[in-house]
Amino acid sequence: MVKYPSATVTALITAPCETLFEIVSDPLRHPELAGSGEVMETRWVTPPPVGVGSCFQSKQCFGWYAYPTRSYIQVYEPPYRFIWLSGPGFKKPPFGQLWGFELTPIDERSTLVSHLMRVPLYALPAIWPFTWLADKGAMHEVKNMKPTLYNLARMANAQVIGDLIVTLDWCEQTSPCGKQVALAGMPAR
Repeated sequence: MVKYPSATVTALITAPCETLFEIVSDPLRHPELAGSGEVMETRWVTPPPVGVGSCFQSKQCFGWYAYPTRSYIQVYEPPYRFIWLSGPGFKKPPFGQLWGFELTPIDERSTLVSHLMRVPLYALPAIWPFTWLADKGAMHEVKNMKPTLYNLARMANAQVIGDLIVTLDWCEQTSPCGKQVALAGMPAR
């Protein structure tokens, strides 16, 4: 069976869900938000209102290599989910890479934030050595995703409480897995 490698990094952040959603759903703020440092500038391609299908373009830089990406919003559910497909300009998977945030309010002042990544272009056999290679690639992305959550907390004048939770996942479809980690007795969504 072929599956799609995915990574999710989850943090408990001391800020209201709505405040965090305002930040993550504004691609113009992604250069400051992205922990990789690769997002240099972003602009909207489609006019407001923002919703599923809206498009934004980013200038990315990986080392010395600069390149543009076009991103299309796949899920827009304020203030809980914002997921986009980034890549060469296709509007739907399987081409590109899915990125996004899922937010679960814990109370009025804290939110469980899951930052997710999926590479739908790379369906792989769910057997070793493919699983080992995909996990190595996902862990590379996790190194960039962790600082993103700390940047998000800083941008919201908040803090990350406790340890970050990393989940490497293998999904059977190109859309987000939709699985969140339960934390401190809170049910998974």
